[in-house]
Amino acid sequence: SLMFALGVTLGVYAAGKVSGGHLNPAVTITMATFTEFSWSKVLPYIVAQVLAAFLAAAFIYYLYSDILAAFEVGKGLVRGEPGSQLSGMGYATYAPNPAFIGTDPAALSKVSLTQWFVSEAFATAILLFGIFYLLDEDNTLAPQANLAPVMIGLLVAALVAFEAPISMTALNPARDLGPRAWMAIVGWGDIAFPGPRGGWWVPTVSTIIGGLAGGALYQCAYKRVFQASQPSQES
Repeated sequence: SLMFALGVTLGVYAAGKVSGGHLNPAVTITMATFTEFSWSKVLPYIVAQVLAAFLAAAFIYYLYSDILAAFEVGKGLVRGEPGSQLSGMGYATYAPNPAFIGTDPAALSKVSLTQWFVSEAFATAILLFGIFYLLDEDNTLAPQANLAPVMIGLLVAALVAFEAPISMTALNPARDLGPRAWMAIVGWGDIAFPGPRGGWWVPTVSTIIGGLAGGALYQCAYKRVFQASQPSQES
């Protein structure tokens, strides 16, 4: 969880001045829907996010490929066969978490596709609600001194800790889709697409819907708390 927090925090600090540091298609789409962020930037942002995740997966594979192969031998895994999501989970997300729960049919039955979808949507809704809260210019209670990226990172850590046993906590379509595409290239086959039970689309669709739900809740309901507290111009 803390590794995710550190990665997100540093990523937002590094890219924030240039692009706003979205890093995440769910954030980009939600920002375009509920703020003045231009829709003309949405597709280029998403392409960049997914491509960056794909290239990161390729680089990690370059460093770890022999270690990963040894792990598969030690666990008796055949890459691309049922159960090999245990070696692929360093790239894509699976439900339930293969390392925590297992990969056999009994383990897969512990989390339904509906539970997977709802869990990811719920976590991403909280993430986007938190981002809007921290970045709201009317919110004088938000951490100052450019600490929003730190708080966003800590929120990610909390969500990962909460959801990790269920679905490994994608929160980000690019974080799953880019590495999953790399997996398909280097031998995971059906374990990458369509996934052990056809759920490859869940981390992408659920996080976008969840992000929009979190953004809508904040912008259409909660934001009024701060707007109402501002003195009117007439006064």
